[in-house]
Amino acid sequence: MIDTRQTEIRSRVQTIVIMVVSILVFIALFIGIRSYEERVAVQAIRLAIEHRVDNVDYAQAGKAKDIDSLWAVYGPQKELTEEEFYRLADPIVASHHTYLPLFIALMGGVLNFVMLGMGVNAAMRARQLHKVLESKEMELKRSQEKLASVTVIDELTGLANNRHFHQVLSTECRRAVREFSPLTLMLIEVDKLEAEQLPENFADQQAGLIAEVLKGAISRPGDMAARIDTGRFAMLLPATNEQSPVLADRLCHDIHDIELGGHQLSVSIGISTLQPSALLTAEYILSQTEAALHEALQSGGCQVRAITEDPRDIPVTFSN
Repeated sequence: MIDTRQTEIRSRVQTIVIMVVSILVFIALFIGIRSYEERVAVQAIRLAIEHRVDNVDYAQAGKAKDIDSLWAVYGPQKELTEEEFYRLADPIVASHHTYLPLFIALMGGVLNFVMLGMGVNAAMRARQLHKVLESKEMELKRSQEKLASVTVIDELTGLANNRHFHQVLSTECRRAVREFSPLTLMLIEVDKLEAEQLPENFADQQAGLIAEVLKGAISRPGDMAARIDTGRFAMLLPATNEQSPVLADRLCHDIHDIELGGHQLSVSIGISTLQPSALLTAEYILSQTEAALHEALQSGGCQVRAITEDPRDIPVTFSN
């Protein structure tokens, strides 16, 4: 917020400074033009009296800037007394003293005041505009950050992000119970490579390649692939039966066939296929799938472990 009190004080100070500068310009112009008029009058006096005096240093007379210095060159002499000199000089000086210096100096001072005022005003407006632009940039940055917090896409892979995945998981659990259909969740974790040094950006390239495999495995509008952590992915498959481990095996082998930087990619997959029941919640299916994934990882990696419920052993269902 702009402090109006400080702005008012600053404006007053700037106005005073502009007025002082304008007055100085007026004085300088007036004195300069008045001095010029006097020099012109002195030269006119010189031309008027030089024929009356013989012994004169014309070089010195040409340098005279005022009447007194001109008289010092021309007098006193018998041909020209001081009284005669000033009686001749005064009308000439009076005829050269006009209101023109005052008018020009006044116009210069006013013009200087206007131009400085316009310049200072433009600078203040530019400064205020800069502050407004900075404020708008900050607002835009906050809006972008807010938008990033609600976006549903992981920028690196183009898959759904972790936040959106958990929202959809909760929705699909309720839908599965309501529509009396099974739900499958896969958690896919990248196996650690036993290498001293990996190529630059290896992890990002690896994530991109795995994401492409997961995208290719999605064939229905309701299926979802997501990147939920640095080296972890998830696939949510509504209305999928207990044959989902076949898909997981294929994904595991397809990813293992990929070579990047001289290394074979490898993932471990945990699967849960649950039937609609009172137990089918986001927390429960996640815990079951985590357990399956942990078992796959403990088995040495590049493994698939599945937990599936038999549809013939469905517990008491509920609707929400």
